[in-house]
Amino acid sequence: MAPAESDLRIFRPRQVRIIGIVGAIAVTLGFAILSVALLIVDWEPWTVLDMVWMNLLGILFGAALLRIADIQARPTETGLVVKNMVRTRRFEWGQILGVSFSPEGDDPWPLLDLTDGTTCAVMAIQHADGPRAHADVARLRMLISRRTHFKED
Repeated sequence: MAPAESDLRIFRPRQVRIIGIVGAIAVTLGFAILSVALLIVDWEPWTVLDMVWMNLLGILFGAALLRIADIQARPTETGLVVKNMVRTRRFEWGQILGVSFSPEGDDPWPLLDLTDGTTCAVMAIQHADGPRAHADVARLRMLISRRTHFKED
């Protein structure tokens, strides 16, 4: 039994995504405006080279915030691709034993329990998203259950 198309939609955090995108724009623009302002007011040690470096830093910080905003977990027919802040990992459904997630919010995101005895955080589901996070965990558990306990003939 294959999961429905709606079951395979991408998991993404809502609040982290909004904060990341807005933050990236604000930081990049803030650095750009400040670098030009310091040049215009003719601040004594400030040079055009400093302005360029400050803009590059703003772009770098903005890119880091956009990377955080791009956190996701993408279910497919064969497995789950977990894209966290630094690392992207791919798991076959058979590699995932289950999902642990604290209803009280002790952990900020769920953990995949893997067959090799390790765990992997799924940052795409954030406890800060409240009821939406619990619904996403339930959908993820359902996907794991369907793909690991059902054998097609």
